[in-house]
Amino acid sequence: MSKRMLILMVVFVWSVFPAGATEPESVTARVESIQLAAVASSPALQARLHEAAFKGAEARSEAAAINPYVEWQSEGLGSDRTLNAQDSLRVGTPFNFFGQMGPARDLARTTEEGLVVIQRAAVWSTAVEATRRWLDLAAAMERLQVRKARLERLDTALALLEARHQLGEVAGTEVAQLDLEHTDAASLVAADAQVEGLRQAVAELCGTGYPDPRLGDLKALAAATRSPDSSEIYDEALALGVPMQDANTEADIEKSRARMAAAAAWGRPLIEAEWEHFPDIGPIQGYDAWGFRIAVPLPLGSAGARQRAAAREREAFAMASRQSAARASLSRARAALAVAEGADARLITVASAVRDLPRIEESLFAQFRLGALTYLEYVYGMVRHDDLLLTAIDAHADLLLARLQLSYQLNDPSVFPTAAISTGEDS
Repeated sequence: MSKRMLILMVVFVWSVFPAGATEPESVTARVESIQLAAVASSPALQARLHEAAFKGAEARSEAAAINPYVEWQSEGLGSDRTLNAQDSLRVGTPFNFFGQMGPARDLARTTEEGLVVIQRAAVWSTAVEATRRWLDLAAAMERLQVRKARLERLDTALALLEARHQLGEVAGTEVAQLDLEHTDAASLVAADAQVEGLRQAVAELCGTGYPDPRLGDLKALAAATRSPDSSEIYDEALALGVPMQDANTEADIEKSRARMAAAAAWGRPLIEAEWEHFPDIGPIQGYDAWGFRIAVPLPLGSAGARQRAAAREREAFAMASRQSAARASLSRARAALAVAEGADARLITVASAVRDLPRIEESLFAQFRLGALTYLEYVYGMVRHDDLLLTAIDAHADLLLARLQLSYQLNDPSVFPTAAISTGEDS
């Protein structure tokens, strides 16, 4: 066997048996570093956190009464300020009345607690998205490696066929046809561009300080993760996951805002204290007076009634959204589990064939070199060889992406590794 062919064999053994070169623990640690880098570096995450904060502040402001006010009134601003030269100072504030205090407290509490959940969901969705992009990059890099190895094999085969052509053992048309196959395999530009595009997609979230995937990471990570059993997927389990916690929190806040809007539909009562100063009027001595005023809105008028109707619809929308999110979460989890089980079945089907690929490749090349196989038979055999590798890569990628989704929905790090990310909820 030539030195060039030996190098090719080493390359293929690396791609077929990657787990020995990459330990699951190291893969897990690098996946977690991707998640931490995304949380630390993603501008989109910062925008989402600020959006959650201002929406929380906006909801809390609805629970508060309108700001207090102070009013100064001075009359008789003529040249002599006599007779009607009266001064008044009023201080007042709207306030929540009995039927409004409960909804106001509930809205403030729900929003305060919900803000933590919403921000945590934003953090975790960013970490999951970064991991998904990193897995896509890992799969693309492994596919590119298969194509590069195929090109190297064709280089060797073409050199051998040209040498046999010089000796008159094969016709020139065979060399030309294999050269066409080689030319087609050399079109790696698109594959290289795809890898670079995916690398930039990861960098968009993680910046530049993240580890690139290594060949074999997909297989090693598949060994470090698990697929949940179908019995683990039910509504109560999904309710503990980040997506449903986020959806439930959003629904709770909307429900509280609807109750507050209904309670304040006709306005809030107003309390006011007043001080008045009356000047001397002839023999009548001036004096100061204190006053008190309270205004209570009446539950009358179409505007308030329509606001209450809108509030009822808002609450109904919140409840329907919660039910829709629960059903969609269960559907997504079952679909992801089906994908994981299908990918696992594909891997089991091709496992024995993939283990035999180095021996098969060596046998095919030996037969081609001895002339027992034509170039067409050799090329077809190696295409089948590469198809098995690509099937294994695709199955590993599908399996890991499905497990990532399931881990996120179940909030279960045993399904897919997650970093210990601080979201500020314990501070």
